[in-house]
Amino acid sequence: MLAPSLDDFSRLLGHLYDGHIEEDPYNSFLSEARAIIDSNFGSITMREPQGDDGGLLFVSSDVLQKTFVDDHDNPYTDKHYTSNLMTNLPWGQVVCLDECISYNQLESTELYRFCMAPVDIYHMLGVDLRNANGQRFSVRFCRPKTSDNFGEEERRFLGLLANHIQRAVANGMQLIQLDKERRLYSSTITRQSVGVITLDERGKVVTRNVVADNIIREKDGLSIVNGQIYLESASARTKFNSYIEAVALAQRNQEVAPTNALAVERPSGRPDLEILVKPMMIDKTVEPGHTPHMTVFINEPERSYEIDTRILMSLYNLTKAEVNLAKLLAEGANLDQASADLGIARNTARAQLRSIFAKTGVSRQSMLVSLMLKSVVTYS
Repeated sequence: MLAPSLDDFSRLLGHLYDGHIEEDPYNSFLSEARAIIDSNFGSITMREPQGDDGGLLFVSSDVLQKTFVDDHDNPYTDKHYTSNLMTNLPWGQVVCLDECISYNQLESTELYRFCMAPVDIYHMLGVDLRNANGQRFSVRFCRPKTSDNFGEEERRFLGLLANHIQRAVANGMQLIQLDKERRLYSSTITRQSVGVITLDERGKVVTRNVVADNIIREKDGLSIVNGQIYLESASARTKFNSYIEAVALAQRNQEVAPTNALAVERPSGRPDLEILVKPMMIDKTVEPGHTPHMTVFINEPERSYEIDTRILMSLYNLTKAEVNLAKLLAEGANLDQASADLGIARNTARAQLRSIFAKTGVSRQSMLVSLMLKSVVTYS
């Protein structure tokens, strides 16, 4: 084993913590670690093959591809994974293969003949860890038969890395999941007929979607001036700015920020724009400046809509029963008609409506229908 310098170890950890964003995840880390411990094979098995699922393996080897995803062409992922000789190791404990099976027994196994010998791996060092969901994943390094077995120095080295590997993989999984959710939310919002603008703590525009761009381009009651939303109506502008300041003040004081709505007259004579100002969750200990602190939804009432139940439930934390009631109200039913259609008592419907008001920050049924619902529907 090569004795890594502090620079070497720092570079290795850098590769590890950036591993999730590589085209072939964790390959740079595995390759660097292989060089240090004189190994011809390294792998991180995120998901063991099981049945029709070929699993997920990240590999560093001179003779194998770097990533196996649901792969059934490889003899291990297709068949011989069931013969894995180092399964369910004690959490976080570094183990050598010869502690699990003698070398004489190893050489008589199909796993060795069909999976290990063809790629010249014989000695194996490994550790089992937990991912972000608490599920097991494994790290393995191997050497050819002509090499010495892994010794105490290599075991200690992998033991030092184990906690870092577990943290890096867990954090990487969470970041990937957050990015997927962000992309899904972004693509969903982009397809909507509602203008969406995010503002920072000073009310400056951070992002806006295509619909918002179209509304801004028309300059029909609303535009962007000096990076901020400008409403042509003086009274609406005063009210809107007070809503922005109220959200910013509440966030600075770590208080519950209000959700507010208003109608904005358009000089063209078209129906008023309907605007909803909704605060975003902010953690001052990690949020830098000029990041989204609040969202402004802009609705054009003349458009037609199809209500998306899942987005309503997600955005406002409504129950399915509350969404069903809100949809009927948005379609023009009054509370009596909606409760009859849903087969619930009027008092139950009233209780659900109060809950909807509380969750959305809207205080009138008409404003709920025209602003809250239409701010989360898809264009038909």
